[in-house]
Amino acid sequence: MSQKNHPAHYLMYDWLAPLYDLGVWLAALFLGGEEGLRGPVLRELEAGSGAARERRADMARPLEGRRVLEIFAGTATLSIGAASLGAKAVAVDVTAGMLRVASEKAHRAGAVVEFIRADAESLPFPDGSFDGVVVSLGLHETEGPLIPLIIKEAARVLRGGGRFVIFDFHRARGGAGFLQALFFAFFEGETAGAWVRTDIQKALMDAGFASFKRAFLKRGVFQLISVQKP
Repeated sequence: MSQKNHPAHYLMYDWLAPLYDLGVWLAALFLGGEEGLRGPVLRELEAGSGAARERRADMARPLEGRRVLEIFAGTATLSIGAASLGAKAVAVDVTAGMLRVASEKAHRAGAVVEFIRADAESLPFPDGSFDGVVVSLGLHETEGPLIPLIIKEAARVLRGGGRFVIFDFHRARGGAGFLQALFFAFFEGETAGAWVRTDIQKALMDAGFASFKRAFLKRGVFQLISVQKP
């Protein structure tokens, strides 16, 4: 792992890691459950794979043989889900505590996932290593100048035709926007506010991605984005 000055709240995740999944589960209760947040990410990844387009309706492992990288993996919920769908999953996070909890969780689930501690803006993989890259609720934790670097790294490690799927906050409006602002003030750092003001479509297009697609979830509080590497 490269030695960089990460935001101070990154350090909290080492000792918060054992409680992280509980916190996500409790927060997701107010949003219809965690499946409603994580499920669309994996389904978007499936939709971008040739296996998904050709699979039978009852096929249980639509990502069979696909190499999937999760950055900002945390406790690797998406990596474990991708592995259960047949993917060769790799989870990357900068926090040792999160990866330790993730490894234990994968073992309990019987999921085969490779865990690597590294920075998302400097991934330790050759060009074209993966069929898909996913990131869920990680980019809003990132200092603004690093986001283009992370996007370029995602493009670099993807194979041609591979998909990059992002799930994160969107700038909500009205009552939802007021509640989001309160949540950011008490539970998130300044990076979250900067993230929702980011022109993410431009950043992705500047990195060479194409086929931009975005859906808004939970009254515009979240956005699900997918793009393809030509």
